Amino acid sequence: MIVAVVLLAACREENGGAVNELPGPTVVRSDPQGEPRQVLLGFGALPPEQTQESYLRTFANAGQYAEVVRISRVPPWAEFLPGGNISVATQELTRLETALRRQYGLSLLFAIDPTDGSVQRSRIAELPPSIDPREGFLNEDVQQALVAYAVYIATNYEPEYLAVGIEINMLRDRSPEQFEGFLDAYAQLYDIVKATSPTTKVFPTFQLEDLEGTLDRAHLPQWEVLDAFAGRMDVLAISTYPYLSGIRAAGDIRIDYYSQLRQRFAGEIVVAEAGYSSAPVAGQATVGTERDQEAFLARLLADAEANGFSLTVWVAAFDLVYARQGDAAILADVGLRASDGSNKLAWTIWEEWARRPTGIAAGHR
Repeated sequence: MIVAVVLLAACREENGGAVNELPGPTVVRSDPQGEPRQVLLGFGALPPEQTQESYLRTFANAGQYAEVVRISRVPPWAEFLPGGNISVATQELTRLETALRRQYGLSLLFAIDPTDGSVQRSRIAELPPSIDPREGFLNEDVQQALVAYAVYIATNYEPEYLAVGIEINMLRDRSPEQFEGFLDAYAQLYDIVKATSPTTKVFPTFQLEDLEGTLDRAHLPQWEVLDAFAGRMDVLAISTYPYLSGIRAAGDIRIDYYSQLRQRFAGEIVVAEAGYSSAPVAGQATVGTERDQEAFLARLLADAEANGFSLTVWVAAFDLVYARQGDAAILADVGLRASDGSNKLAWTIWEEWARRPTGIAAGHR
């Protein structure tokens, strides 16, 4: 569901070819107050505008009001195919984002997102012309490129969480052969990444509404997809956008919607991305209001804490100015703050949770 925004050129802070030691604006985090919480909070690194200043502001907001930042990126395939070379742009972006994490003391969930959300994740995204898109994950060079990119991210970013394959159940449902090819690559990269960086938690993510068969085409629940990753999935991670599944209000979400995950997986559970629109979305049953977004956020955080989830990531802190047209429009109004930084009703809830003290660190469950 998430539309990856890669700002390779715009999102650089250079000084003689090197990233400034403190590239982002200074922020001050409020003193802790309230009851301790056991769930970490995170924001996706989707900026409200596609500018360097906006990208830095997104990290600063996460540093002030969260513990974790989520970077989602399509692999730069050509750079990691056999014989390819890592570009200067990729290296500079790595240095910038590493410096921003360090500046704000943020843990990282890095999401390697190889499939195309605009076609319900039924094919690989942004393959170079030299690769037949019909081959996709059945091409061994593509598999090796995914493995190589995962190793690069694990080595250079040292993320606490590494998600490889976003909303991967959608690929299985819509393109089973491609899913089998992905599994071959995933098994290789899991073993290599764990040998390289044993503390990094590696896993795919699953789209909850599509698992339930309520997203855009009705089908029976498909929880058996989890079995394909048995023994190679350190975390059960979901994305959840219930306003895209036909519900009319957050209050219509059934009582066991998130608690059921505890029956599906015995280990650590994270909400790797979540969102709810504060304005109407074309073609969806939900009305879309700030009040309804507020109700959903309250429900999501309460359920995450009650069921012992370790992390909840909201997809974007700010509304996305550039996401008013096309496939991205479903995410345009998911921010808890408007693009100009003014607060919506739900922001008060997030800020109250962010102030609560937490004694846990990402990846330590």
